[in-house]
Amino acid sequence: MHAALVELGEVGGTEAACPVRCVQAAYLTCANYPSKQLGGCDCQCAPKDGKNCRLHFLRTGGTFNCPAQ
Repeated sequence: MHAALVELGEVGGTEAACPVRCVQAAYLTCANYPSKQLGGCDCQCAPKDGKNCRLHFLRTGGTFNCPAQ
């Protein structure tokens, strides 16, 4: 359980301003954050400087291209 709290703390900078409560498992990827799966279940949770971000749904395997911020 402690490891999960530490992990959330590390991702907190990206998600701190995100007003969305997650009800499904998902993550974000952005072109300027190569090889990183960013926390969040909505495009609003993407980093403000994120480029070409995509939302990935774990349950369905689907993706969604986030609009530019």
